[in-house]
Amino acid sequence: MLDVSADVEIDFGAGRGRLVADGQDVVLEVDEPSALIGVVDRQALRTLAATLSQVGLTLRVRRGDRLLLSAGHGIEPDNLSRLLRIPGVRLSPLLALRAALGRGHTRP
Repeated sequence: MLDVSADVEIDFGAGRGRLVADGQDVVLEVDEPSALIGVVDRQALRTLAATLSQVGLTLRVRRGDRLLLSAGHGIEPDNLSRLLRIPGVRLSPLLALRAALGRGHTRP
């Protein structure tokens, strides 16, 4: 298993975030969840979850106390993720809807 340590500020699209990693747990705290909407699709989530699982890492994306996404090692899919056929991922309903629609659709 891979151990990581990080505490960085990042910019992506229209949003900013803080990535904190300690051991096998990685947390991305975002200031604007809608910035993720443009980059989330099913294939990207499948790839992310598989890669994280292979190296033993778990990613959680949050906005404050609201969990938006969990992916990787030890994550059991929820009903939405099963419906979308995205193993190793748990999604908030908004991100699940976006993943189901795919890119190119406007924000719900």
